[in-house]
Amino acid sequence: MDELSTLAASHLIEQYHNELKIYLIQHNHSPDTAEDILQDAFIRLVQAKPGGEIKNPRAFLYKIVSNLAIDYHRSHKRRQNRHADESELVELTDQTPSLEHQIYTQEQLTFLKRAISELPPKCRQVFILHKFRFYPYSKIMQELNISESTVLKHMVKAMQHCRKRMSELDLD
Repeated sequence: MDELSTLAASHLIEQYHNELKIYLIQHNHSPDTAEDILQDAFIRLVQAKPGGEIKNPRAFLYKIVSNLAIDYHRSHKRRQNRHADESELVELTDQTPSLEHQIYTQEQLTFLKRAISELPPKCRQVFILHKFRFYPYSKIMQELNISESTVLKHMVKAMQHCRKRMSELDLD
């Protein structure tokens, strides 16, 4: 077989169609993708100029299909990488808070600082040690020489006061 006519290529594809489709599906291609690759193989067969006699048409066809499957896989992977890069960019830009959000956050921080400054000194000290310096109650008890119930009372009072003041910000 020197050159493949359209009729010969069509006959060859038809003859090995099911076998090639199973081969492609076994190599992780969907049935639709397998059909697309087989159509491309037909076009390649018609355009092929082997430069000599094709001694084993089946092997020649398998080689074309195999190369097309590799090309498809590479192309698909490039598209996925491009989409992944685009989604990473979207994620990066989405991470930046809006100016409105930044201003609101600054306002909340100012309100919280004001609320903490309004607390009685011992209550403020307990609250700051626990919430900002991450001291456990036992360490606060030792450092300030107060009982656990006193630490709890100060924390409850501080939390109630801060919540009340922060809710006033939301009402404005």
